[in-house]
Amino acid sequence: MHSHDKGNGRLKELVAEATPAEPKLPLVHSTDGYLFNDALAGGHLEPQDCNVFVGEALLYTFYGRPSFRPNMTELATTMDHYLPVCLIFKRSFSGEVRRVFPFDTGAFVNEFYRSYLHRKMVLGDFALEADLETPGRVISTFFGTARSYLQARSETSAKLDAGQFEAKSYAALIDARDSNAMDSRGSGIEVQIAEPIAIADWIEAAVVPSTFVDSSIGRELRRLNVEMLPYDVQGRLRPNEYTSTITDRCMHYYAKHGMLEEILS
Repeated sequence: MHSHDKGNGRLKELVAEATPAEPKLPLVHSTDGYLFNDALAGGHLEPQDCNVFVGEALLYTFYGRPSFRPNMTELATTMDHYLPVCLIFKRSFSGEVRRVFPFDTGAFVNEFYRSYLHRKMVLGDFALEADLETPGRVISTFFGTARSYLQARSETSAKLDAGQFEAKSYAALIDARDSNAMDSRGSGIEVQIAEPIAIADWIEAAVVPSTFVDSSIGRELRRLNVEMLPYDVQGRLRPNEYTSTITDRCMHYYAKHGMLEEILS
C-alpha cells in the first residue's frame, strides 16, 4: 500500500451507497502530439512513472471530462508536437482500475484545494472504491446528472451529514464560484490504470489538431478505426488555450452518440 492510500474511508463509504448515474460516460486520456505519436508506434498507451504515487507507473484518465491540461506551462508555440490530444475510450472498457479519486490528485498534493480542506486531511481520505462504477456513484452523490457533471455544475439536493467532512469539502470545491475558484481539475473524476492500454482495442475516438488528419498520424488512426475529431490550429497559442475547444469536441461527440442529446440543441 502506498502512503497516499491511507485514509479514514468516510467518503468512500458514502459514495459506495449511491446508485451510479446514467448514462455511463467514457474515460478520456489527455496527452500531446509528440507522446501520442510514440504511443501509436508502439500500439499502446503505457503507464508512466508517477510523481504523486512515487514508485508506481500509472496511466491517468478522467471520467468524461478532459480535465488534465498537457504542457500547461508551455509558452505560445507554432509547433505541433506540443498540441494537446484527447483520447476517448470505448465505454465497454473493462481494464483493471488502480485508484479512483473525485479530483485531480496532482492538484491536491500541490495544495490547490487547500482553502476547502482541513489542514489534517490527507489524499487517502478522498480515495474511493477502485472500480468503473464509482464515477457514476460520485455523480449521483454530488452532481445529480451526467450533464451537470460534464458542465462542472452541482445540482444535487442531497443533504450531507455534518460529520461527513470530506464530502462537505468536496461539495464546497465543486460549488466554488469566486474569482480564484479551482478549474475543472477540482471536480473531474480521476481514474488511475496501471496496465498498458491497446489503442486498437479500447480507443474509440481522438480529438486531434486538424494538421494531424492528413498526416501519418491520421492514416494510422484511420487504419485502427479510431474516429478523428479535429480542432482548428491557431497561430501562436499556448497549448492549454485549446482546453475549451477540446472539451467542446468531446461534448458534441457524446451527444452524437446518444449520451447528451440536449447539448446539440
